[in-house]
Amino acid sequence: MGPIILSNIEYATNSDILQGTRLQTVPSGGILTFELGASHANSSHNYAVSIQMPNGDTPLNSTLVPACNPSSDGVIDERQNLTVSFPIQQGGHCVFSTTETGSAGSMTWRVTYTPA
Repeated sequence: MGPIILSNIEYATNSDILQGTRLQTVPSGGILTFELGASHANSSHNYAVSIQMPNGDTPLNSTLVPACNPSSDGVIDERQNLTVSFPIQQGGHCVFSTTETGSAGSMTWRVTYTPA
């Protein structure tokens, strides 16, 4: 099995982004890499993300997503985005959620699963 890459644009709060996707259940042990960028990141308009791993660990908890190239929905600017990677075991469900504050515009995300 090779990598699985998912991406999308969120325009509102979403409590379980990976639910119903190919990464709802991880096919085998490996690494999950999250790349995140938002159109706004100030005190009034922003997106915050949380990630809860299958074992209950929460490596990100209401973490502000940086603004990246705000004029282009769907663009993840690698010079400005938030990128994090975490090991994950087979069969687990990673809960990846976002909370919108104000009228934050959009948050673009890409999740890459790389098998071990």
